[in-house]
Amino acid sequence: MILASLRANFNGSCRYHAIRGSGISVAGQWGARACSSSPNHPKGSTWELLNRIPTPACLDPSSPQAQETSTSTFFPPEIEALYRGNQRFRDAVAASATPDVLKDLAAQGQRSSDATVGPPFLLLDCSDSRVGEQVIFSAEPGTLFTTGNVANQFHEHDLNSKAVLAYAVEALRVKHVIVMGHYGCGGVAAATLAQEARDEDDPVQAWIAPIRQIYETSERPEIASHRAARRQTGTKVALPHLHDTGFRALVEENVKANVRRIARSGVISNHYKSLEPERTGVFIHGWVYDIESGEVVDLGVTVGPPGRKIPLTPFPLRS
Repeated sequence: MILASLRANFNGSCRYHAIRGSGISVAGQWGARACSSSPNHPKGSTWELLNRIPTPACLDPSSPQAQETSTSTFFPPEIEALYRGNQRFRDAVAASATPDVLKDLAAQGQRSSDATVGPPFLLLDCSDSRVGEQVIFSAEPGTLFTTGNVANQFHEHDLNSKAVLAYAVEALRVKHVIVMGHYGCGGVAAATLAQEARDEDDPVQAWIAPIRQIYETSERPEIASHRAARRQTGTKVALPHLHDTGFRALVEENVKANVRRIARSGVISNHYKSLEPERTGVFIHGWVYDIESGEVVDLGVTVGPPGRKIPLTPFPLRS
């Protein structure tokens, strides 16, 4: 949609960009396309102002100009879309109420030298491309310290998970750790299917094994009914639908399980034992994002330091 709109604005200007010395020929599978606007695109033109990239050589390969431009390159549309998005982000920051936020963060680091300013959240979510933390919460840079993997898993034996948690709690001194799953999670869906012999060496299958264990042992009615129906149908069943109640329940139970794992981890146990009186301590929350509606719900499983009051959240509660 973004690219279509931009191309319409440029009245069909071509997608070839002359980069001398690139060594990549414009000829080949992309074919030829002539430029409908001025081939020179003078300084200050719409193209130059909006794209902020070298003026394109909108050339017919058979023209004299094309013969002189022996090297040029094509920007794949998906990469060009990222570039344009980056430009919009920079423009939005410059026009915001805090135009120097990036410079300030670059100068002070994620946490200020006096330890008074830093990201309040560590967010562990899924790697799913439909789950964009900064977008979901309209969060400014410096708000979320994030990590993600397939089906938002935390494992004590996973060095990456442990290192991220330790750095967030001990160095950045975050106030909240959030495990955020999402309905429609492919990793959770795969855990509802019978594992075949050929899957034994599959790293994804090994990674989601704890979710499969939840699916096979949970007594939650929605999951138990889903499991019974699957066994009656046999192993050759399709992935569950987005609105399948058993599937959605498993997404929630997976989040709850990971909240418990984090709460029992060595990092959090040591943090609670050595907690200074003046520090509130870290709270661990379990939330779920609805990819269809954009809503975030709180599962009501927050864990905090012993003796400390659990803070309320304004998110809808779903137990």
